[in-house]
Amino acid sequence: MAFVQRVATVEPEDLRGGVNSVEVAGQLLRILAEAGGPMRLADLARAAGMPSAKAHRYLVSLARAGLAEQDATSSRYDLGPLMLRAGLAALGRSDVLKRAERMLEAIAARTGETAAAAVWGTHGPTHVRLVEARHALAATVPPGHVCPMTYSASGLVFCAFGEPDVTRPLAEREVAQNRAIARPSAPASAAELDRVVAAVRAQGFATVENEGNGGLAAVSAPVFEADGRRIRLALTVFGRVGRLNVAADGPVVALVVEAARALAAEL
Repeated sequence: MAFVQRVATVEPEDLRGGVNSVEVAGQLLRILAEAGGPMRLADLARAAGMPSAKAHRYLVSLARAGLAEQDATSSRYDLGPLMLRAGLAALGRSDVLKRAERMLEAIAARTGETAAAAVWGTHGPTHVRLVEARHALAATVPPGHVCPMTYSASGLVFCAFGEPDVTRPLAEREVAQNRAIARPSAPASAAELDRVVAAVRAQGFATVENEGNGGLAAVSAPVFEADGRRIRLALTVFGRVGRLNVAADGPVVALVVEAARALAAEL
């Protein structure tokens, strides 16, 4: 009696089919990345078209890997610290930020103060490039620093020129915090924020004389996409109060605005 050995064949599509579980996890991460903020499990599962129990299992594993995180108070899910580091690494290799860094070096050299490029991140305007001042009183922040929305120059630029559906929820939450703690030099009502943002929009740049009464002064200007309407990033220079001229008609504002326009023309 002859025995025939049966050999499983692998179709070409199987060879390039990938790993389904990775694709499901990627779908959840993509939804979180495109959301305006942290999401409830039910909303995240609904957006992914899967049962909440299945989404929860994936989110547990993503959180263990640092790709997602769950807020202990609200139980909502958001992108994790590893996603932020990966995003910053990818941005750091982009041609846009290489060009921006040259502008930052010029701004820092001319002003003697720290210059930074901020892009919109998961939690708000995020510094992804920094050229530090070289003196004992230099102001600096760590890479990945998230700027306040309502009382930093970078944040106000994004409030004025960013997508309102994305920026407004974060700004409103911060305004409520400003009011709750009576934060100095920060808008404590929606009407007050609207007045500040309208002024920034009208003049095309933002300045702060004493950021949240924290001792920093700053000037920031938007770098627009080719359509001239959507903001791509913000160029900002900041230093300790008394070291930086933030007058609207002063040389620092003129320098930063011109650098932002020149960078936009290159992109």
